[in-house]
Amino acid sequence: MIDVKKQSQVGVGLIQKTFQVLDLFQLDRPDWSQSELILETGMSRSTASRLVRYLVDTGYLVQHPSSGRYMLGVAAADLGRRAMAGFDLKAICQPALEQLSEITDETILLTSLDRSAQAVICVDQIESRCGGLRVFEKIGASFPLHAGAAPRAVLALLPVAMQNAYLQLPLKKFTDHTMASEVELRREIKKIRDAGYSISVEETYEGAAGIAAPFVGPDEYPWGSIAIAFPLNRLTENEREDMGRKMADISKRISILLRKPEG
Repeated sequence: MIDVKKQSQVGVGLIQKTFQVLDLFQLDRPDWSQSELILETGMSRSTASRLVRYLVDTGYLVQHPSSGRYMLGVAAADLGRRAMAGFDLKAICQPALEQLSEITDETILLTSLDRSAQAVICVDQIESRCGGLRVFEKIGASFPLHAGAAPRAVLALLPVAMQNAYLQLPLKKFTDHTMASEVELRREIKKIRDAGYSISVEETYEGAAGIAAPFVGPDEYPWGSIAIAFPLNRLTENEREDMGRKMADISKRISILLRKPEG
């Protein structure tokens, strides 16, 4: 007699092992040798070998021809693209943006991390209702991770290895106030991680300031930030700090929503 329950348990175990392997491939560790996979997962050599061979055959892993190390393959990339196509970050964050808009009449921005470009992209905004001078951005505008409150809030939550690699790059200054030195940015990153929010003054545009708080996705990577952009003279230093704390609380709620499965 076939033990259906036992077969089902074996099937679930194989699925768990498959995801255990795939989850090891992260931005700060994109390639693994088979020996490293065995050591990290605790699988037997024969089980790991069969599983890796299956993932290569199905396109979820690819083996580098010279080093022999494994990386995520085309099938994994395609799965990610299909997942993002059905994922609406703006819809999830819209209540938070509207809440911030009610708290302050300044322009509210939503940014999303572009991992390959090492930048954040403005994907949504609610424009300021204040009369006179206003600050706003174009949807689709891109900002490098060091320049301004919204990008730097995201930079502060990236893995240390990725931060180190980014800080070794030549970093552009947009104004005389743009933070571009490694020492200054490392000091600011620690401050952001401690406080949960970032403040910038005239770093991308003269006369403009910003406050931002990052949020993270289910993979514990920063996915983007919520930000307020305003004329420099509109909020005092104490008001900026108070607003930053409120935004940090709101961004934590966004992170919870992103981690929460639907249904």
